[in-house]
Amino acid sequence: MKKAAALKAANAGRVYELTLGYECNCNCLFCSIADKKQRRAKTTAGAMADISSARAEGFRIIGFGGGEPTIRKDIIKLAAFARAAGFGTIRVQTNGIMLSYPAFAKKLVDAGAGYFKFSIHGHTAEVHDRLTLVKGSFDRALAGLRNVRALGARTGVDIVINRLNYRFLPQYVETFALREGVSGVSFIYPIYEGAMLARAGTLGVKMTEALPYVKEALALARGILLDRHIVFNMPYCLFEQRDHALIPGARLKLKVNSPGQIEENFFLNSKASKLRPPACKACSKLGDCGGIWKNYAALYGTGEAAGCGKKKPSRRSPAEP
Repeated sequence: MKKAAALKAANAGRVYELTLGYECNCNCLFCSIADKKQRRAKTTAGAMADISSARAEGFRIIGFGGGEPTIRKDIIKLAAFARAAGFGTIRVQTNGIMLSYPAFAKKLVDAGAGYFKFSIHGHTAEVHDRLTLVKGSFDRALAGLRNVRALGARTGVDIVINRLNYRFLPQYVETFALREGVSGVSFIYPIYEGAMLARAGTLGVKMTEALPYVKEALALARGILLDRHIVFNMPYCLFEQRDHALIPGARLKLKVNSPGQIEENFFLNSKASKLRPPACKACSKLGDCGGIWKNYAALYGTGEAAGCGKKKPSRRSPAEP
């Protein structure tokens, strides 16, 4: 009983990520789930059952993801159901296109969605639309962002770093944090899967090549006191100590429920997809980092990993193996 109560209490501070399906109204050149788009999405009843189960497990923060969750006819119903179930925070991951319709945006916010993370992959329409293969997608995402902000919702933006946009990361922060007032920016280094792996030759960029622009963008975000700026899928050893807090690593204790798969701890699951070269094995941050993604290493090697200093020696007794 005590263990169950402790787990439930711990879940109150974690995020339950509910992937509703993989259908999308964009066709991003770097999409890592392009090969999953034909999979059957969750039914309304199935999604509601997942929401109820998550609440019973103690979760208070739920994220609706995809694919693109806002193209579902039941998304407003699901948001309202989550609010009625007792979720304090209901987040929607979105490309923003549907939210450009003011009436739809209002219905979704009124139903309970209070936090929107917009996937916008460039600071201009030229860059973003080229990557999504949908003309006008940038302008509609921007309109959607402004619509939900006007309704009082919190907003953040995510950018998947690639060869077409990495030089403009500082301008990205200026555009969305300074001009549009988002509260958070996430810099996502891609996992080389799906379409991103297929287009690695044209879209891929080594971490160390993108790094100066990532650091400049982080410095700008820090300088304007942006509430939340995070780096995903890049190892700690590429950054100064002061930036380590921006890399969630093992602190990213998401539970991810996707069609046909449940991952109790997303970070722990990812460790099987990583390599630990010699520089990593003695690293003090290995437990939080996990190493270099295998797909990345197959393309670019592991030479960029430098380690963050030696691990502290374990205090095993002489009798222990």
